Amino acid sequence: MPKRDRLKAMLRKITDQQFNAIWKDAYGYVPFGDRADLVADFVAEQYDGELDGDIERAESFLHPAPRLKPNRWLAPR
Repeated sequence: MPKRDRLKAMLRKITDQQFNAIWKDAYGYVPFGDRADLVADFVAEQYDGELDGDIERAESFLHPAPRLKPNRWLAPR
């Protein structure tokens, strides 16, 4: 249950667009309805193996990778 609870908490923190992207990736369509109900339904229907991937994706939305600085050094000619 800790994985399911963790995923529920993360899905409640991300934006609606990000949640819709995760849902559409899993089911192929965008849901309609109350967000809290959709989160509970989504987490309940996932297999244990799918939870890890969904947790990683939600974490990537919450903690995006740092942007790299462009390399402004030019080689001498």
